[in-house]
Amino acid sequence: MKTSYGVVWREGTAPLARGKLELLARTIRLDGLSGCTRVTREIPYRELAAVRIGRSSADRLNGHPALVLEPRLGRAISLASVAQPGIIVELVERLAGLRLAATS
Repeated sequence: MKTSYGVVWREGTAPLARGKLELLARTIRLDGLSGCTRVTREIPYRELAAVRIGRSSADRLNGHPALVLEPRLGRAISLASVAQPGIIVELVERLAGLRLAATS
């Protein structure tokens, strides 16, 4: 299984990055650029403490609600779709299922 989405994201207070989010068999992969620097981040589903829609001003990206990934260790990652704003709800549902399957 491999599904990808065009996204922008911010890990903690780091600069905004842009690229793609991939839903792989066991992990989420973020791959793209922050400024001119290549960034890649992989988070196993079993290491996610929470997946939610962030509506607070701290969670939002460019003023829009964002998908917030909260790993058990490390900083939260807020992300938003670049082409399909409504995809956030779908991603929350898919990630909740993948997370549940990984911990079973």
